Amino acid sequence: MRKLIYIFLSVSIIFTACKKEEGCMDTIATNYNPDAEVDEGNCNYGIVGGSWITNSEVVDIHMVATMGGMVVMDSTWTETETNKDSMETVTQKFWDNGVFNAWDNNNNLVDNGTWVQSGTTVTVTTDTVIVGEIISVTKTNLVHKVVGSQIINDMGINFDIDFIFTADHTRDENGFTTNIVSKREGEDQSSIISKKNIKNIIKNIKK
Repeated sequence: MRKLIYIFLSVSIIFTACKKEEGCMDTIATNYNPDAEVDEGNCNYGIVGGSWITNSEVVDIHMVATMGGMVVMDSTWTETETNKDSMETVTQKFWDNGVFNAWDNNNNLVDNGTWVQSGTTVTVTTDTVIVGEIISVTKTNLVHKVVGSQIINDMGINFDIDFIFTADHTRDENGFTTNIVSKREGEDQSSIISKKNIKNIIKNIKK
């Protein structure tokens, strides 16, 4: 009987010693296990790791225009942008030390600042503060939205604008570096809907 117990213990020890450690083996995953030898397929992902290339921007807009306290327009519409040359920021990078950078389609650095995350809420602080919500994030894809409002006065007309900005991004695992590091001077680039875009909207309304 004692012999059988010894044999059983020996087999158990050998089995334990031979068993390979399981875990997530993807280095950009938030639960990456450097000691894992077998990927158990349970990797979790965040916004850190590589950089994010914007595929599309969709803005749902509700605009109310008033003049002298009288409503002259109340309209809702959606604008979609897929042309990267028309986007103010195309590449975004969230560094693990809390630094945020953004580049345009010509690799010019157009925004930089800091970021913090609490749950699915990400706050980016540059020239302004933008609070966004992560809708989904995977190894290859990120969808986030920003809900906000802006008030513009143009030639005596007040434009009260509410918007929901939703962007779809693809992860570039190799990250992003550029030698063009001087931030573009002039108009603040950090607004989700830029003043230039707002003015174009107003011009189209007046036509």
